[in-house]
Amino acid sequence: MSFSFHDSRFQLTDRLGLRPTYAGSFRSGPEKENVMNCRFTLFITAVVAPMVFLPAADPTPKRIGNSLMLSGDWVPNDPHQIDYQKLPRVPSRHVVISDVKAINGVNQHNYLAFHNGRFFVMWSDGPGVEDRVGQRVKFATSGDGLKWSESHYLTPEPPGSGLHSPYYGTRTEKGMRWISRGFWQREGELLALCSLDEAAGFFGPSLQLRAFRWTNSTWEDAGLVADNAINNFPPKKIATGSWMMSRRTFDYKKTGVQFLLGGVKAIEDWTSSPVLGTNDELSAEEPLWWSLPDGRIIALFRDNRGSKFLYRSVSKDQGASWTTPVRTNFPDATSKLFGFRLSDGRYVLISNSNPRARDPLTIAISEDGLVFNKLAWLVGGRHIDYPHALEHDGHLLVAFAGGKQSIEILKIELSALADISMPESVQADQPLSPIRAKRARKEHWIDLGDEGRTLYANADLVVPELGKLATFSLATASGEKRVVLAVDKKGHLTAELYGEMVIGPKLEASRRHSLLIRLHSHRDLPDELFVALEDPRKDSTEPTNWTLSNTMGSSNANLSRVILYADSQGFTNVRVATTREALATAKAVTGDGNPLIKSKP
Repeated sequence: MSFSFHDSRFQLTDRLGLRPTYAGSFRSGPEKENVMNCRFTLFITAVVAPMVFLPAADPTPKRIGNSLMLSGDWVPNDPHQIDYQKLPRVPSRHVVISDVKAINGVNQHNYLAFHNGRFFVMWSDGPGVEDRVGQRVKFATSGDGLKWSESHYLTPEPPGSGLHSPYYGTRTEKGMRWISRGFWQREGELLALCSLDEAAGFFGPSLQLRAFRWTNSTWEDAGLVADNAINNFPPKKIATGSWMMSRRTFDYKKTGVQFLLGGVKAIEDWTSSPVLGTNDELSAEEPLWWSLPDGRIIALFRDNRGSKFLYRSVSKDQGASWTTPVRTNFPDATSKLFGFRLSDGRYVLISNSNPRARDPLTIAISEDGLVFNKLAWLVGGRHIDYPHALEHDGHLLVAFAGGKQSIEILKIELSALADISMPESVQADQPLSPIRAKRARKEHWIDLGDEGRTLYANADLVVPELGKLATFSLATASGEKRVVLAVDKKGHLTAELYGEMVIGPKLEASRRHSLLIRLHSHRDLPDELFVALEDPRKDSTEPTNWTLSNTMGSSNANLSRVILYADSQGFTNVRVATTREALATAKAVTGDGNPLIKSKP
């Protein structure tokens, strides 16, 4: 047992598994114990045995699974109340490697490596911000981490998506892009990992992770690493001798985050294991992991649902299975983070820990890889993100992006980390406004990137007068219209399936109709849209002759909203269901708490 005294208060540590019971209550949110009014309850068993005091054990077994990740007298009860201006500063030397603000380009996804006596840095470079058609990967080298060579392209142009492509600089599935994914140092070779996919969203159905091999003068294509995969950081070896890295598939928002194990027999030899809960407990993004001395592996996740805290999961079997991620009390801006174990045994975590902005970039220090007791300012006063770091020759090199348009480096003496001294408090003098998590989005009806899924909808229609317009759209959560039925100003019924339109019969003004819509998705072929002028609630059989069909358009999108527009009369009483039979009992989509909005065409 060990005690600590402060202002006539005392606290029993949990090294032996003893915990106090409290007369007071816990605060809501991340819990911090109130030791002002505590009572200890001692339970004695009837069996008398010699009392043995063991040496202080590794505390990590007690901490796995609970939310504590940021600890210290200086930590506010609510870590979202940290005033980041009060954090201690870490001295460093700073250099800018590349800056494309003047041409409104993108510089991000930066990664570092040290190989054969030189530092390497790679990043995504392309038109516009961010990840558009034509984006490539660049690299530069340095002998000391401060003076860098001129940058050069590491990847070729994405297939059919170079400067002369009509889609260059746009976001569309008709063009491709490369994304920088880090250096893999394997069997004495330096491999640069890059993903390739369509540039419409995140990510395209032809997603691949590929490698390029450094030949001491240039990069050569080393082939496929993993199909339908994009990693967050390059592979690291685990205790089994296998390599491990995270994996997101093109439809990871539905399937969840996974980890790849393998890479020993060949660079493309992997097995995949899921992280439980990452597709429903949170919207997991950009995972980071490291090993603990006892063999367990810790993974950290940012939460795209907006809790503004990191989540943590643990694997006790070297990455084969994972616990459901638990929300910690470590604040986060919902941004990429990076960390690893230093050669002296300490762990560092570099992140945008300010939950209100990607500013500043901070570094946290931990002795055990689970609880961080120091937090310091690295660089800030502007938008900063995408950290990556390495340790070499008594220094920490930190790469980051400035506003997604510049690649910059900090060189820090490791001794400066030992000199970090936390103030008594870093709590804001005036309470900061609370951060409210985003409401979970309504589950989408259909993903047009899936193979073979079908969606049905029906609606009532009063045909508008000539010269008037009415539209009924199925859209993504952000409002992108991917399926549009319309009565145009000439009175024709039209059906648009992501950019491809067909024109059907002319309808009589003021005539009432009921429409049945059948939408069938494909992964590698155009999707199928069928429209019939009939009421499916009155006829139990599916039409053999459809009024209108469109089998030319294709879209990899999750549809979850209805958007209606009418100059006067138009579409009403919309119902959506996954089967035709279910339309009969489906509730009409309304604007009251349901995904329907009225908008301009």
